[in-house]
Amino acid sequence: MVELFELPLRYFSAYVAAIAGANALRMTVWALLFCAMLAVMAWLARRHSRRPGWGRLAAVCAFLAVGMNVSYQSMAGAIPAVRTVRFDAELLALDRWLVGETPAILLARLATPWLTEIMSLCYIFFMPLLFLSLLRYFFRRRELLGEFYAGLFTVYGLGFFGYLLVPAAGPWLAYPEQFDITLSGGPITALNQMMVEQGSNRVDVWPSLHCSVSTFILGFAWRHHRSEFHYLLLPVVGLWISTLYLHYHYFIDVLSGFALAGFALYESSRYARNHLTPNTINKENDNANAA
Repeated sequence: MVELFELPLRYFSAYVAAIAGANALRMTVWALLFCAMLAVMAWLARRHSRRPGWGRLAAVCAFLAVGMNVSYQSMAGAIPAVRTVRFDAELLALDRWLVGETPAILLARLATPWLTEIMSLCYIFFMPLLFLSLLRYFFRRRELLGEFYAGLFTVYGLGFFGYLLVPAAGPWLAYPEQFDITLSGGPITALNQMMVEQGSNRVDVWPSLHCSVSTFILGFAWRHHRSEFHYLLLPVVGLWISTLYLHYHYFIDVLSGFALAGFALYESSRYARNHLTPNTINKENDNANAA
C-alpha cells in the first residue's frame, strides 16, 4: 500500500480512499466502487514498484485517466450520500468580501449573444485540450508521461477533495434570481449548455478544475513545448474568463484553481527530478529551449 503514496498516484488515491471511507461509514453502495478502484490502483502501483518500466507506468496512468472520469460521474451520488450541505452562500460571501460582488453577476451586464457564443466556445475548448493531453504522452515524448500525470493528478486528486469538503452548485444554479437575463447565443452556446446541464454533478465548483487543469497544461507547455504555449495562451485565458461569464464559478474558485495548478507544476517538476536521469533532464531542457 505504501506505493499509493508515490506520485502520480498520491493525491488521487488519497481522495479515493477518503470518499470510499466516508461512504463505507454510511454503508452506501458507492463504497464498493471506490474500494474496488483503490484496490486496482494498489495492485498496479505494487506491480510497477517491483519491476519499474514504461509499460507498467503507462498502465498506472491509463487507470488514472479512466478512474478520474468514473469518479467525476459518480460524485453526483457519492458526495450527496455523505455531504448534504452546500457551500454556495459561503463562496458568494468570500467573493463579495474580496471584490465587492461575484464577477458572474458583474459580467452579466456585458452579455450579448455573440460574446456568449465566443465564451461558450472557450469553455468547450477544455474538452479537446484535456482529452488530447491525456493521450499524447502515450504516443509521443513518452519520457514525459510520468511527469505530466504526476502534476495532472495532483490537480484532480486535490480538486476532487475540494468537491468532497466544499460541495457547491455554482451561481447559475444556486442564485439564478441574481441574473436579469438568460444567456443566449448560437449553436455552440446551445451545445455547451446541454453538456453542462447533463454532465455536471452539481458539486463541482471549488476549486475550478477548468481553470486549474488548463493552467497546469499551459504551464507544462511553457516547460516542455514553448512554441505550443503561445498558441494555447489566448484560448486558455478565454476559458478562464468563460467560467465566470457563463455563471458557472465564483471568483474564489478561479483563484483556488490557479493556486492548485501552481502546486501541481511544482509536484510534476519534483517527480521529474526524482525519476529522470541527469542526461534525460538535460535533453528535456535542450528540447524545451529549442522549441
